[in-house]
Order: sequence, then structure tokens, then C-alpha cells
Amino acid sequence: MNLTITTSGECPLVRLSLTGRLGTPTSGLVYDAVLAALRADTVRHVDLDLANVTRFDPAATSTLVACHRAVHVRGGILRLVNIPPTVRRQLFTAGLLGLLDGDKSPVQAPAQPA
Repeated sequence: MNLTITTSGECPLVRLSLTGRLGTPTSGLVYDAVLAALRADTVRHVDLDLANVTRFDPAATSTLVACHRAVHVRGGILRLVNIPPTVRRQLFTAGLLGLLDGDKSPVQAPAQPA
């Protein structure tokens, strides 16, 4: 397994930066990281930064859909950001690019109460 996940950001948005291979042996790590981020009561939105993903296989696509569902049922948004061109093509072919493309759909932080 060659995948590192780094967590950053502030509530309500957490960024998980992935480095390495995203596929069958590592997909569970990503799903677990998303669920762990959602355990904080104030986290609603999750960005998955794919800038440093070196490999992406079909199992990764299924994992991203599962992550999207997990965030959505909690009232949040899962976005993929910094999507490499090869991954972008695979998501487009699978019909998922419009659903997950965070580079096209920014999350706005809620306004702070006065």
C-alpha cells in the first residue's frame, strides 16, 4: 500500500490530501479517513486533494462514490480538488465528474453570526 493521507483545514471544511496510489489496496484507507473527519461534530464538508495521486483504478471510483454518500447523508459536500488529467478522464467516463469536481463547485464557509 503506497498511500499517505494528510488532514488539514478548519471546521466546517476538512481537506484530506492524498499522496500515492489510490486503488484496491488503499481505497479503504480513504473511506476510513473521510469517516474519521466526519466524527467531529462541526465538520460538514470534505475536500479530497488528488494533486499527488500517482495511480487511480476502478476501485477508487467506487470508494469516491461511497465517500460522497457518507458526507451527503450528514448534510455536507465532498469535493475532489486538484484532479490530475488522467483521473479527470476516468471520472468523466464514469459519469461522476460533475458530481465530484470541486474545482468547479466551491464550498462557501457559512457566515459567522453577529
